[in-house]
Amino acid sequence: MSTAVTLQQLEYVVAVADQRHFGRAAEACFVSQPGLSAQIREVERRLGVVLFERTPRGVLVTGAGDEVVRRARSLLRDADDLVDAARSDGGTVAGPLALGVIPTLAPYVLSKVVATTTNRFPEAQLNLQDVRTVDLTARLVDGALDLGILATEVESPALDSFELGDDPFVVVVGEHHPLARQRGALGWADLRAQRVMLLEDGHCLRLQTSAACAIGELEVHDVHATSLTAITQMVAAGVGITLLPTSAAALEARPGSGVVVRRLRAPVPSRRVRLAWRHSSPRAGAYRELARLLRPALGLRRITADESGRSTTPG
Repeated sequence: MSTAVTLQQLEYVVAVADQRHFGRAAEACFVSQPGLSAQIREVERRLGVVLFERTPRGVLVTGAGDEVVRRARSLLRDADDLVDAARSDGGTVAGPLALGVIPTLAPYVLSKVVATTTNRFPEAQLNLQDVRTVDLTARLVDGALDLGILATEVESPALDSFELGDDPFVVVVGEHHPLARQRGALGWADLRAQRVMLLEDGHCLRLQTSAACAIGELEVHDVHATSLTAITQMVAAGVGITLLPTSAAALEARPGSGVVVRRLRAPVPSRRVRLAWRHSSPRAGAYRELARLLRPALGLRRITADESGRSTTPG
């Protein structure tokens, strides 16, 4: 009797591992729950291992299941790359294109990203996802995402990246705050009597803002916000001040928002925005071309440290 497992069955296995629930996995795969459950049992029978532990509170992946899920993701990714290679002529992207963007960038760059991508690759079926950095990198490696836009170093050796520009921080204060009336760029000493508010844990921007505060020896407020919109509204209410990337400040601190943007004198902290993809992707050449188009489209500060435009693969 054959012990072969199909790619479709592997998709079901990965769906259950991701959803931790057979019903939600079935919905994600557009099949009935009894049908998906039967296929999972068949995989377990053919492999001779139990992949999932069914509990009243959900589904747990067994030790053997962890290894099977890991290998299943790799096989599915390779299968997708095979299809992409067959469709690609070296410079065209057609069919599904999953793009993840971190939440502290997505609201401020997506319209430009979508316009640039669809203009260059009109046959691409763009699927946009709002994903935090740690999950974005993992999804790129696993093949759940084709492209990712993030604002940290790309540390996985499985990924390539292209630098899109620098996003300097600015100070945001309430429109009636004394610093709102002060002329010229602010120095770090001007901020030391202020309480700076940060995003909640889990955002890479929180770490970057914390590092900026450390440079200026600033006091960090013990009140945190869940989004940049929320933190700007708190600033407008007089709770404190904050540091925002320039890309976000353009929208969050627009006229009528109740806040004012002030520039910082050197040293000015900044985050570097990158486009990332899997090193093995057959679309790598097209992704690199897209990155070159996104550089001017996003309007970020020009990179001076590396103007070569070459992809980097951190080791």
